[in-house]
Amino acid sequence: MKISGIYQIQSKRKPERIYIGSAVDIHKRWNLHLRDLRKNKHHSKKLQRHYDKYREADLYFSILLGCNKKDLIKTEQYFLDSYRPYFNSSLIAGSNLGFKFSEKSKEKMRKPKSLEARRKMSEAKRGKPSLNKGKKYPNWHQTEEAKNKISNGLKGKPKSETHRLKMVEIRNNITEETRNKMRVARLGKTPWNKGLRYTILKCKQAS
Repeated sequence: MKISGIYQIQSKRKPERIYIGSAVDIHKRWNLHLRDLRKNKHHSKKLQRHYDKYREADLYFSILLGCNKKDLIKTEQYFLDSYRPYFNSSLIAGSNLGFKFSEKSKEKMRKPKSLEARRKMSEAKRGKPSLNKGKKYPNWHQTEEAKNKISNGLKGKPKSETHRLKMVEIRNNITEETRNKMRVARLGKTPWNKGLRYTILKCKQAS
């Protein structure tokens, strides 16, 4: 029997640990969860680690509420906000987390957008408040080891002709207004390479 609504996956050993989700067909979604857990491919790392340690018998599947398809997202969000479930990787209902895109969709996303498309996107966003405005996030810093790995990995890698042409195209399409804004932004700032001396020979040796 096909049931649409909000479901829960709960640990028997640690009942405070739960996962909450929504689905048009709950039983089918449960089978997908179990399939991914058995293959060690579940999008929730916490749930996968718990499964690996306590196995399948520890997980209890239940239906919290049956509801129409059109109400799934807002109802799921209510439960996520109320329970703050431990196993959920995202507390935003309808998140793409764990969703598998087709190869055709991936190819479309990889394809670079034209300058005209980027300009239209920029104009559409103009005047709209940022989604992250007012939100505080913890500071994130890369370790020196990570920085060195990135730096060493980039050294000696020549830029392709396509890459160089794209950079030239972008520079040629920058408006005078944008150039002036960039100049103003740099005023009073110390250049990162001030005081450093390089020769052509050193640059060649570094590359």
